[in-house]
Amino acid sequence: MFEADSGKAEYLSAGILNWLEVRSIPHKNFIGFASDTTNSMVGEHNCVFSHLKEKVPDITCIKCSCHLIHLGASNTCLKLPRSVEDMLRNIAAHFCRSSKRQLKLQEFQNYFVVYCHKILSPSNTRWPSLKACVDRILEQHDTFKEYFRMEVFEDPNKTTENILETLNSKVVADNEPASAS
Repeated sequence: MFEADSGKAEYLSAGILNWLEVRSIPHKNFIGFASDTTNSMVGEHNCVFSHLKEKVPDITCIKCSCHLIHLGASNTCLKLPRSVEDMLRNIAAHFCRSSKRQLKLQEFQNYFVVYCHKILSPSNTRWPSLKACVDRILEQHDTFKEYFRMEVFEDPNKTTENILETLNSKVVADNEPASAS
């Protein structure tokens, strides 16, 4: 690793080549460059890779498959109704701040004979967490529906009403596992 004075492509590529030279690594041994797929790294013009290619003609560019998968999954997640992600965040927030609510949910889970899982919250930077959150809610769909039905009855507020509305919505109900009915 080296510290770069600038994020410009020519400075980054010069820094990489300098790093190799300081360590006495010949340019001919520099056979591959792997990075994320941003234009500044592997774009068509004036990117880090194009500057490296000028100095090391035989170098190969390897675009990060994880970054490509992340971009694809993130764009796919944008197709989900916003209400689903809002519901997931609101459910997590509802329980994370109150051990009393967690105990009340545990009573519902015991009544519905479902495993008492930890409530998950989706992360902005880790899209796989969204699937785990959705799976967890769908697995205990009836439990959450009844819990929030009671919450809306006992202590109505806009957040719990929105959670219940989303749990009752067609987009959630159509994806409920067959065994949960």
